[in-house]
Amino acid sequence: MTRLFYLLLFSVAIFSHCDTPPHKNISINEKFYLDLGSTKQYVEITGESEDNPILLFVHGGPGWPQTPFLRYFNSDLTKKVTLVSWDQRGCGLSYMKDSNASNITLTQIIADAHQLTDYLKNHYHKNKIYLAGYSWGSLVGIKLAQEYPDDYFAYLSISQVIDLNKSIQVSRKWIKEQAMSAHDSVTLNTIHQLEIHDTSLCKRPLDCFIKHHDLVNKYNGHIYLKKSQDEIDKAMTAYDDYKKYDWMAGFVNTAYKVEPDMFNPDISQIKELKIPVYFFVGRHDWTLPASVTEQFYQKLKCPEKEMIWFENSGHEMLEEEASLFNKKVLEKIK
Repeated sequence: MTRLFYLLLFSVAIFSHCDTPPHKNISINEKFYLDLGSTKQYVEITGESEDNPILLFVHGGPGWPQTPFLRYFNSDLTKKVTLVSWDQRGCGLSYMKDSNASNITLTQIIADAHQLTDYLKNHYHKNKIYLAGYSWGSLVGIKLAQEYPDDYFAYLSISQVIDLNKSIQVSRKWIKEQAMSAHDSVTLNTIHQLEIHDTSLCKRPLDCFIKHHDLVNKYNGHIYLKKSQDEIDKAMTAYDDYKKYDWMAGFVNTAYKVEPDMFNPDISQIKELKIPVYFFVGRHDWTLPASVTEQFYQKLKCPEKEMIWFENSGHEMLEEEASLFNKKVLEKIK
């Protein structure tokens, strides 16, 4: 009887020990396809402990996956957060899985992101997660923050799209100044053609934006430092699963389908958000000039807000100043 009692006591001790929280210090490295909005989409989740907060990253483009760049430049984030990279429908590994994905619209991508948020909260037993939206993805991010504030601790706005048409006007003025200083008559003529909507140059808004963007690049208004461009180019083919990815095919597949969603939204109408918002801004970003972001920032009401400047970056501070970017992100994730 005594022996049986001790055996039972020992068994209870074993089961009590096994009943410790299952998420403690369990490293995460998951790569899989998740059904979001009836379409299989690639999700990559990386971290050192399931106890760490979750950060969902919504990439830009449109149709330009961030996953290989996050691996290459921002892996330090995974020491303190569980980083979720997601290739949106019609883009990246999701495009390679299904190049005919339907319903590629801003509304649907927002719905996909909301569904992914629910999955992450349920799978990792979290009440809330952190959210980051970059460039095109910032349209998705700010709408999620507006419509589903209870899902997120805070929104990290990276190169935020406010009003693309207004940004183009501000950027065009800057290009003119650079071209005049450089006596660049070719660029000045192209700007004139864009201003008068010369259809011999371009017809569709996206095609005209691409022409405009070429001029921004010419004067280092997108990527500020050449050495940054070289590293970004390396990252695009650094990993086996993206080596065969046709970046332009993915971009074209998505961008022309969401063309109205790129040029019509004007989020300056959003006056208040119910969660903290942190704006990550490149000092030399002339794709989405900082002055437009500043005007929006000044009027926005939210529990906490901050503009975080990157003095040696254009549009892509998360790659141009990766160490500083990683540090500032972790400072905002509490």
